Amino acid sequence: MNSLEQSMAARILCFEDDRATSPASLRVRRLPAADKGGDYEICGICDGIEPAVFNRLKSLLDAGKREEAWEGCLQYVLDNTSAVRDWIGSDTHPATEFYLRDHYFNSGSKNTLKILQRALNDRGARLTVDGLIGPKTRAALRTRLSQGGEHAFLLALRTRRKAFYMACRQFPTFGKGWLSRTDEAFDYALTLIIS
Repeated sequence: MNSLEQSMAARILCFEDDRATSPASLRVRRLPAADKGGDYEICGICDGIEPAVFNRLKSLLDAGKREEAWEGCLQYVLDNTSAVRDWIGSDTHPATEFYLRDHYFNSGSKNTLKILQRALNDRGARLTVDGLIGPKTRAALRTRLSQGGEHAFLLALRTRRKAFYMACRQFPTFGKGWLSRTDEAFDYALTLIIS
């Protein structure tokens, strides 16, 4: 993992647990009762969704191997969201890559592709919003990114991401945090725009 990838993954970990800013601050947290991820998490890596990964990371923390646990968390984020780079086709658009990776880690592939397809349609594409990555979605994304104006495209993604969260049944419980994360991820993505 290069330094930019490491920075992106660390930022996503911090969004999952705002106290997780370094190996020393990693912790096991109890999930809220309304969360469907299980009982415990380490920076969004939940015992109910990824028990083997969670247990390995917890064992490292219990053994005092905090650096190794941190590296494991970073690598897990990058591995879990690696499809985003494939959609884009290169590492030349880190702002959009980060923004999509963050949503992917938080909400999964299908939901991320739906906000992407809607944002692309807002910019003139004519895609079926099905949450599947096909040649039309991939081509529309790559064409859109090649045209420049990444800031405007990130605005469209942010709008669609907020609409997605507001339509979720759990919005009354988690909505304030989701919308805050959406804006914070947007602000961070803007720092990654390559002129």
